[in-house]
Amino acid sequence: MEIIKILGQSNPIQLEEIAIYTVPIDKGCVISHLNICNRSNTTDYYSVAVINGFLPESGIPTKSYIEFEKSITGKTSDSKLKGVTLAQGDTIIIKVTSENESGPELSNLSFNLFGSEFDQTYDYNETLPYGYDYGYGYGI
Repeated sequence: MEIIKILGQSNPIQLEEIAIYTVPIDKGCVISHLNICNRSNTTDYYSVAVINGFLPESGIPTKSYIEFEKSITGKTSDSKLKGVTLAQGDTIIIKVTSENESGPELSNLSFNLFGSEFDQTYDYNETLPYGYDYGYGYGI
């Protein structure tokens, strides 16, 4: 079953890597879009990464960034991740920096992630054709 919903919302603390959404076990996800809104009059910067699995202790792998310190001027919004598909355990990480970084305080950016989750009932198996057994008797 597919469920269309708000997948995540955040007003993150500056300079912290925040997981705004992790795809639940046995689910898949299609992102409609990630909206970033700057509520202040100043320019802020945001980074967005999509990680295969959970955030490692070593931090975000450089290959995972889709935006890095992208500027967003005051009183504007931006939209990212349109049509991205994710599998169980995949995580979207956000981070905010500001021109006047004064330490760990709430940022002026609001993040809203929209999309749909669906049941992901087939387990990947690399020994099967195309990785999945769709009921055609492969690997049985």
